[in-house]
Amino acid sequence: MQALLDDYIQGAAFATELVNTSPAVWVVAGDQLRDSESLHAFLVENDVQTEAPDEHDLEQVRALRERLRPIVDASSPGELVDLTHELLSTVPHHVELVEVEGNGWRWQATTDGVDTVAQELTVFTGYALLSALRMLGFERFRGCASPTCNGVFVDVSRGGRRRYCMPDLCGNRINVANHRQRRNALGNK
Repeated sequence: MQALLDDYIQGAAFATELVNTSPAVWVVAGDQLRDSESLHAFLVENDVQTEAPDEHDLEQVRALRERLRPIVDASSPGELVDLTHELLSTVPHHVELVEVEGNGWRWQATTDGVDTVAQELTVFTGYALLSALRMLGFERFRGCASPTCNGVFVDVSRGGRRRYCMPDLCGNRINVANHRQRRNALGNK
């Protein structure tokens, strides 16, 4: 796998999505990566090109997910960097300057003889999180604003105003709760 270091948005968004498949986030529904088929569907949904993963891949991706959570939820930029460097040190890879057709020169991270999905995703997400920190700032690494959610996310939106780890789910729940509260306050049950 090759990851352009200035193309951090997809990798940081993927890291957010992966971390939020955890049973710690989906307390009632449970682990969203239940088996290798659900992992494959998750990867396809997030535009990650790979062969169908097996149970060993599933275990490794779950382990990666558990290592990514403290990075996205770090209490300081220094902690985020240290944890990410520690994660990246587990995978053989190199960084090089490459010419991208029609787009000039770019930094690229390439795995060295890596053959597992989790190792490729480690390099992909690790450099994306470091680049997001550099380009967007530490304040873009947040916990979900929903009081009933344990999710975390990297806000890669243009305006930087995202409040929920899963806006379609957590944001809608809050909007519905607020609507019901206003309606009940008016006595229009």
